[in-house]
Amino acid sequence: MPRVITVGEILVEIMANDIDQSFLKPGQLTGPYASGAPAIFIDQVARLQGDCGIVASIGDDDFGVMNYERLKEDGVDVSQIVTRENYTTGTAFVTYYSDGSREFIYHFTHSAAGQLSPDDIDYNYISSASYLHIMGCSLSTSQSMRTAISKAVKIAEEEGLKISFDPNLRPELLDVKEVREIFSDILYRADIILSGREELTALMPGSEKQNINKLIDSGVETIVLKSAAQDVKVYENDSFWSYKPPQVEEVDPTGAGDCFDGAFIAALAEGYGTKEAVARGAAAGAISVMKKGPMEGAAYQHEIDRYIDTGD
Repeated sequence: MPRVITVGEILVEIMANDIDQSFLKPGQLTGPYASGAPAIFIDQVARLQGDCGIVASIGDDDFGVMNYERLKEDGVDVSQIVTRENYTTGTAFVTYYSDGSREFIYHFTHSAAGQLSPDDIDYNYISSASYLHIMGCSLSTSQSMRTAISKAVKIAEEEGLKISFDPNLRPELLDVKEVREIFSDILYRADIILSGREELTALMPGSEKQNINKLIDSGVETIVLKSAAQDVKVYENDSFWSYKPPQVEEVDPTGAGDCFDGAFIAALAEGYGTKEAVARGAAAGAISVMKKGPMEGAAYQHEIDRYIDTGD
């Protein structure tokens, strides 16, 4: 049984070719690319240590087959991926703007991804793992998905798994008020939080320091704050330290945070400490942004070792 498991969506992503390309008129697009934040995360885990699986739902179509085969080829346990007839695999369209922002259009809730249900959560499968990773975008998908994730989290708590959570906010799916209500429960149940700095501020009303203290006091063991190419900030119990990630030329930022998470959790599952895990996560995130396509940048161990050893 896998040591690292995630529950969430599998999608394909279609990308606008040009910066500042609007979806309000015809334009050139590239894709489909295998995607979905939990799928990118678990693919990155698989490329590093392989002992991992995903609980998800795909449509009975070529997009679903493409994702299934990609994950299987990279070593992800795909036994818990459900193919749903009469539903299509979820899709995301993305365009990038010159100010660094992105715009997404999702077919998510009413796709196969949104149909994942508590019946798809196998107690024995979850309980056999060591880590359960949850993405906030998955919680934003549908009520059915949220209930399925809640069941998985409850099993993880009962069986002593480490629960990691990345808020991964997607305002196109839920507004901030809805997100706060839905995310607040898992924020305080997680052992590890892997978040963007701005995301944590959006989710919690206080200052960064106040929010960190509140989470640590509630029992969160490790909080890692990511911010693109800026220093990674790490809080563990009463300690704080930072790590400067490798500086690279960005091609496509989508999936970088998911690859960071995957390399980070894979390192912990292999027995490395937090500092080594952060270094590996930062290297994976840097490698990811240099390739076009959300899952295309998932790194292999030799690539990560090169960035940790030489910084290039």
